[in-house]
Amino acid sequence: MSIQEIENAILEKSLPIPVAEKYLKLYVADVPWDQSIKTLWSNSINKTRNEELSKEYVKKAISCATILPFLEKTNIPDPPTQLLFWCTGWAQFNKRDWFSLYLDILKEDVRVSQLRNELIQIGIIDPIDVSPITRQAYNWLHQKAEESESLSDTEMQNLSIKFANLVKAYGGAVICNMFINHKLNVEKVFNWRSGYFFEKQIHKVYSIDQIKKIKSAELKKTNNKYVKKVGV
Repeated sequence: MSIQEIENAILEKSLPIPVAEKYLKLYVADVPWDQSIKTLWSNSINKTRNEELSKEYVKKAISCATILPFLEKTNIPDPPTQLLFWCTGWAQFNKRDWFSLYLDILKEDVRVSQLRNELIQIGIIDPIDVSPITRQAYNWLHQKAEESESLSDTEMQNLSIKFANLVKAYGGAVICNMFINHKLNVEKVFNWRSGYFFEKQIHKVYSIDQIKKIKSAELKKTNNKYVKKVGV
């Protein structure tokens, strides 16, 4: 799914199924959500007989189910898709403007994506295992994920690619600094099934100018043959 789809969702205040699925997988569980979302819609339209009311209800339900585990440490049921239906009957459902909170998350993610692209344009160290600091950053990310999550071999292989890309984007120094100097932020990472929540913590600690400064200094200390300019 492209960042453009997220930007369109923000602009139109809509919630397309690909966007909904992406965030349910990030925040709740990496399981298929498509059919459950369609069932939620069907139940709503059968009840209200009003398409606009059903759209608002479904957006609210998806937003609530997505954010509740993160915001209130709500236990995730088995199967996780039940959360879509259960949360609508809980007291919390009508206590917050869940879709507005959801849009705030999307807006922040668009901003982070733009900043990440700026960092990548500075240059990347590739391969990351040639530099001790990028190698250490990757190893610490990998180790923390193994300690925190129960992942299959395939899931871990996919996660390894995501962590490598995270190291390329931010550099080894910023990530190692997180583990050394900002351990509380590392412990606040909601889950380690991707680099998503760790990246969000980086931006809670550092401004983009600080990250650029740290990364640029790291690149200067790295053998030029391992520093690559993206698109060059």
